[in-house]
Amino acid sequence: MPADTAAPHPQHHPQVVRRNFICHCLEGGLYMGGVAFLQPETVMPKMVEQLGGRSAIIAIMPAILPAAFAMAGLFVSPLVERLTRFKPWVMGFGILQRLPYLITGLLLWHWQDAGAWLLPLVVLTPVASGLIGGVGVVAWMEMVTRMVPERVRAAGWAARYITQACIGMVAGAVIHQVLSHMPGQRGYAVLHLITFGFLFLSWLSQSFMRELPAAHHYHPHTGSYWSYLRSLPGLLGRQPQLLRLIAARFTGMGYLMVVSFLTLHALHTTGRPEADEGSFVSCQNIGTILGSMLAAWLGYHKGGRVLLILSRLICIIMCIWASQTQSFGGFTAAYFILGFGLFLDRVGDLTLTAELCPPERRSTLQAMLGFCNVWSLMFATSLGGVIHSLSGSFYMVAALAAAMSVVSILILRGIPEPRGQN
Repeated sequence: MPADTAAPHPQHHPQVVRRNFICHCLEGGLYMGGVAFLQPETVMPKMVEQLGGRSAIIAIMPAILPAAFAMAGLFVSPLVERLTRFKPWVMGFGILQRLPYLITGLLLWHWQDAGAWLLPLVVLTPVASGLIGGVGVVAWMEMVTRMVPERVRAAGWAARYITQACIGMVAGAVIHQVLSHMPGQRGYAVLHLITFGFLFLSWLSQSFMRELPAAHHYHPHTGSYWSYLRSLPGLLGRQPQLLRLIAARFTGMGYLMVVSFLTLHALHTTGRPEADEGSFVSCQNIGTILGSMLAAWLGYHKGGRVLLILSRLICIIMCIWASQTQSFGGFTAAYFILGFGLFLDRVGDLTLTAELCPPERRSTLQAMLGFCNVWSLMFATSLGGVIHSLSGSFYMVAALAAAMSVVSILILRGIPEPRGQN
């Protein structure tokens, strides 16, 4: 734990910290494992294409949930900074953020004449969930950062992703069976309902976490809300390493640019049916497990920056591989590489961000980083969509993603590793 005394030293409460760590891993693993049944990188693009969505909509599907999550955080951060206990806020908005999947699943099952409403319904479900979740995510991140000691944070994020991947292995087989026996609207209804079931279990596991009171509490800005917002650019401007991180995040969006069209490219190239998406999901999750294990070990010993650099190198390899292969086996290998590299990126990003932000303004700075990331997500994926729409070429999108990864590596080399400096 940082020596900044933002939370009581974990050695004072070893049993509480252990229980919180386990519940934290379960909550994330069950949540993300549930979302795997509607895999944003695999299932959602094909679903949108089948419902008549254009390339621009297909392109943003992998980014739409994280972008929606990040939108609201900046505007609620002054309220969150005034909280001394975060769990009630997190639990209240947590249950609300999960309900859209239940509602959409029931509507898809019972409303067989949805017609033109079907595509907006499917696309807006992660948007609604993300916007509601974004109100709670700043408080959730601060709560988790206080509960989980610094040195094991990378292991915690990795354990969440490994749990997700284990569930995702089962999800791949389930997706194949569901879409084989109930193709179309009914099948997607079942997947939405399964997703809600896992999301509800993740919410329950979070309820067992015990929040410890902070030893010291930051006294936030006492002026008006608008003066608070006006102060944010100056606050971020005084953090040059965070500005570099924003640039590294933007140029590191290669994975999301490519995966928007990778499933479509793979199925069109090989002529395989949509049910074979399940094989891609399974291989991606094998990569996730191994990548997360490596991320836990490297993150524990080296911090988050090296994970981000390694993930960019793997993204370049994936782009080259996916552009060259023509076989179904080759594309399953591409999804293995995707899972391996993508979760190195996620563990590294979460670890580095938490350690770069000064503890006294961590909630606000993380909300600002999230807000900036919205525009990175939407611009990068939209750029990929425009290129694919104009050229009709997956190879052009892959080339741009690889080039951006090279730039991101150069930016990351200019950010010093903060581990041990707090």
